[in-house]
Amino acid sequence: MNRPLDPLNDISPIARLLKGASAEEARAEMRRLSALDLDPLRGAARMFAHGALTQREGALDAARSSLSEAASAFERLGEVRAGKLARCEAILAAVRRGPRAIYQESIGLLDTIARQADGDTLVEVVAMHYRGTAERLLGDAAATQRSLLWALERSEKFLDERAKILNSLGTLYVVMGAHGGAQALLEHAAELHHQHGDIVGEAIAFGQLGSAALALGDLDRARKHLQRQEWLCSRVNDVFGQARALTFLADVAIGRGRPDDALALASRARELAQGAMPPLRLWSAYATRAIGRAKMDLGDASAGADLTAAATLFGEVGNPLGSALTEWDRVRLAAKSGGGGAAAPLRGGGWFAPAWQLAALGLAGRVAEVLRDERAYAASREQARASEEAVAAAAQGVSHLAVAQEVELLYAAPEELSRLADRKTAAQRNLARLSSLVLATPGLYVAAVASVGAGAGRPTLPPERSAAAAVAELPGVVVWVWRLGTAAVEVGRDLAALKVVLGADARAMLARVPRARVTAAPLAGEVGPTLEAPDFARIVATAVALPPGTLQIGTDIEWDGEAEARAVMAGFATKRGQAVS
Repeated sequence: MNRPLDPLNDISPIARLLKGASAEEARAEMRRLSALDLDPLRGAARMFAHGALTQREGALDAARSSLSEAASAFERLGEVRAGKLARCEAILAAVRRGPRAIYQESIGLLDTIARQADGDTLVEVVAMHYRGTAERLLGDAAATQRSLLWALERSEKFLDERAKILNSLGTLYVVMGAHGGAQALLEHAAELHHQHGDIVGEAIAFGQLGSAALALGDLDRARKHLQRQEWLCSRVNDVFGQARALTFLADVAIGRGRPDDALALASRARELAQGAMPPLRLWSAYATRAIGRAKMDLGDASAGADLTAAATLFGEVGNPLGSALTEWDRVRLAAKSGGGGAAAPLRGGGWFAPAWQLAALGLAGRVAEVLRDERAYAASREQARASEEAVAAAAQGVSHLAVAQEVELLYAAPEELSRLADRKTAAQRNLARLSSLVLATPGLYVAAVASVGAGAGRPTLPPERSAAAAVAELPGVVVWVWRLGTAAVEVGRDLAALKVVLGADARAMLARVPRARVTAAPLAGEVGPTLEAPDFARIVATAVALPPGTLQIGTDIEWDGEAEARAVMAGFATKRGQAVS
């Protein structure tokens, strides 16, 4: 036997219906099969079909249960391949269901299946593909790419599986910002899915193509791809895909200046998301945000209530991007309502709060839009913190790696593409943080760190979980800054991480500079951001003169025990030194 559904092929079209028929048609066939008195092998295949259908419909707990039962039945019957493939599908349902704690366990289970495949390439391919899915959800892009490329290399004989792997790789490259490579993969995936009659897979490919086009600012192409996804999903009653496509189409409509169309699209998306079983809370949140944005553009007084509801939902599901975007919307609404201007603080942290949240995600282009909004809503150009120079510097993040280069590297040297994408992501995140600091009140902590490893190719840009931004890197010295008010333990954690990267000879001077301020990120070719009132020369000179492994902390800095412990654990010996006025 080849696949878990093969025993049913002579009595049922369920394998074909699961890929391309409406939910009603597939359910009707399942009801017909349920009424039949089947032998144990066909009974196991029927149970697998039930699990596959419930997984398609998003009922992941029921899907995992049915698929696990089918796997056990196949194993008892000695159908090794079918049992392992069914087990992989059960694990995938568990991964999609979450929570995050289950991902690592699932990777281990899939590894075991792949190792015990006894040379069955199909089982190995499926197990490694799903391992890559779990690694992507963990946020490990490098491991995800390794697993997916391993599976892709061995999938030539299994074109239906190959199409799914291409979808997963394309999704990964969209997230990494390698949009040229993503488009090449997803177009290939869409064609393969179409040839195999897999409407669900084809819809996923077009949805990700729409995401890539949106990220590149191509609204017409995004609309075309997303409309295709919505149409395909409507044919098979894929509520998840429909809600996603309609929400993104609402974003496209807002971008095209059609808030009336956006309101209708987003309302339909929310209706679908809330009506699913269980409700699709993430897409309900994004649709609610789109409704609030559309109402804001239409001048509807209820926009604030929708944006508040969206913010609450994003907080509950733990989605940082949605939270940041909605905070930006709410600040914009407050500015539109008369709370604006650099001199009149807005809600929360004003424009800086969403800018910094977006910067932490590496979205420099989005930060540029926040800076542009702050400038547009200021009472006067003179009162705006963001200069045209600052907006231009942040907007450099909108461009991506050359499409031709990405496509070439994708096939010739995918590891190099991944390395470049990782470097670009780190650089864009730092650019975004520097740009968002334009909106912060004056005052910075400044750390100059001297080491022979600085400027020598080691990764010295602040990582994703850091609270710092890098303002300088020369052979022998790196300079990081933090906003005044950043918790001492966060500064200590960041300096400890940098010490580990640079090595035992690293020594640092940490100073408090109350008047220092970033006024613009660097333009391409410039060697650093534009700053006001820094006293960096003395800070750098002090760091260079310190003994290896020393961290000198200004006497005017509140340095607590937890920060001290982080620094000491990384190998620093701390001491107090002269403050910088």
